[in-house]
Amino acid sequence: MKKIVICTFLITAGAVSLLNISNNLETPDFGFKNAYAIALGYDKSMGEKTIKAAVIDSYFRNVASNGKIIRWNKDSFPLKVYIEDSAEVPAYYREVVMSAYQAWQRASEGLVRFEFVETPQEADMKCYFKNINDSNDPAIGFHAFSVNGNTITDSTITFRKVDNKNHNLDSKQLFSSALQEIGHSIGLTGKSVSIYDVMYPIGTKFNTEITPRDLKTLGLVYSVVPDITNTPISEEEKAQLFTVAEILNTLNVPVDDNTPNLDEVAANDVATHLALAEQYRKRAEYDKAAQEYQSAAQMKTDNRSKSEVYYEVAVMYLDAEEFDKAKSCAEIACATDMNDLTETLPALIDYYTKRSSSAIEQLDTILEQNPYNKHAYKLLCKIYRDKHQENLLNATIRKYGKTAGEIGD
Repeated sequence: MKKIVICTFLITAGAVSLLNISNNLETPDFGFKNAYAIALGYDKSMGEKTIKAAVIDSYFRNVASNGKIIRWNKDSFPLKVYIEDSAEVPAYYREVVMSAYQAWQRASEGLVRFEFVETPQEADMKCYFKNINDSNDPAIGFHAFSVNGNTITDSTITFRKVDNKNHNLDSKQLFSSALQEIGHSIGLTGKSVSIYDVMYPIGTKFNTEITPRDLKTLGLVYSVVPDITNTPISEEEKAQLFTVAEILNTLNVPVDDNTPNLDEVAANDVATHLALAEQYRKRAEYDKAAQEYQSAAQMKTDNRSKSEVYYEVAVMYLDAEEFDKAKSCAEIACATDMNDLTETLPALIDYYTKRSSSAIEQLDTILEQNPYNKHAYKLLCKIYRDKHQENLLNATIRKYGKTAGEIGD
């Protein structure tokens, strides 16, 4: 009965508004989702509504609440990166970590950039592979800044040589871990609550694609005056940057982790509804969260914005493994705003619910009709890779790699 109620409210109020999120590798990136193109970076030339929308659709608040803002001076990019070339680990380890750096550079549209060097002495960022004998900590990678006063001197990421079962690291696990540790190293010191964001604490699922929320958070981190950085920020640049308080004051939302009774909060704006949805989601009260998301969507004026809110509802139900509800949301998304990403949602849900054959059939159809659909292409490649169907994977790359698999798209 609950499922019918939720789907009904989505269809009734949102029948015309759902999702739209919208040194190089030669093969498709790991993962299946790809962030839609956004212009990274915010400054005081932008209106308060623009900043507020970015904060709402990010986890900047979690970064800000995690202590001082620590990030690199943008004038320092490209940062020099050393990745240990060790004969004691498989050769693909280094290649996977390198590809994770490249993924951040491409996804951020060059906001963060890297240059690989041969020695640690000349590097700003250093990556090593070591034996870590801690069976109680499942983490694959660990990041630490070296700081002298308020100055970053370098950044170090240490990866395990083997997992807790003494097996070589799976490339997908290592790539996911590298994305997250690199995220820490460029300033994303807080965690996301969405399981699909790179900065979600890694558990049994691995995040292998940088999301719009990751990118908006990164853009906001580089829009504020840092507390700790590697070289001084010029006064001219500081004049264009925000303080953390100025960013957070755009919200003025009376809801946080310490709010005892969310049901008593009166929500009169989009930010408060979304903050309530986030808190209900954290507390696993998914139906109440869905209602708050719905209220926020009704207050938005354009279908693109409405669709992003409904997308979060679908993601929430995927996180909760309530796949029927997620599928209903995906169907509404396709009916509301058909685009390259929404078109792949039913196949994505089929993939997650172990119906790979159905997912493959749908993706084949999508690519036959639109060979430029990079989302369908990446998901199809991922399925073939996971199923170890190398012949079909290679055939897909040959057929669609030049249209849907262009690097940097």
